[in-house]
Amino acid sequence: MMESDTSGDGTARWGTGVTMTHSLKNAEQMVVELIASANRAHAGSTWSYELTSEVENIEVVSRGAVTHVLRIHPCWLRYVVAHGEFESCVADEINAWYLLAQLTGSVTTAA
Repeated sequence: MMESDTSGDGTARWGTGVTMTHSLKNAEQMVVELIASANRAHAGSTWSYELTSEVENIEVVSRGAVTHVLRIHPCWLRYVVAHGEFESCVADEINAWYLLAQLTGSVTTAA
């Protein structure tokens, strides 16, 4: 049986595995909310996400002209969320994709 300790914030910790799983679930919920926001903000495009160890950190894969998948390494995701870098490392990836697409003429946006 694993030992529990209570951190200064009153959160019971049941070994590293549960804490890491809990933090990954929290991080993944942030991604779910980001994807929902991207789908609302970019009508006509469909964004989804995939947690995978097949990427180093994060990448966008376009499957057709309007379907995009944000592929994220789960360990990296936990790391950036733990360090308060979700916005600059994950959320900004979608904005950067649109900016690069506009610069290269790959996509146009409604005014």
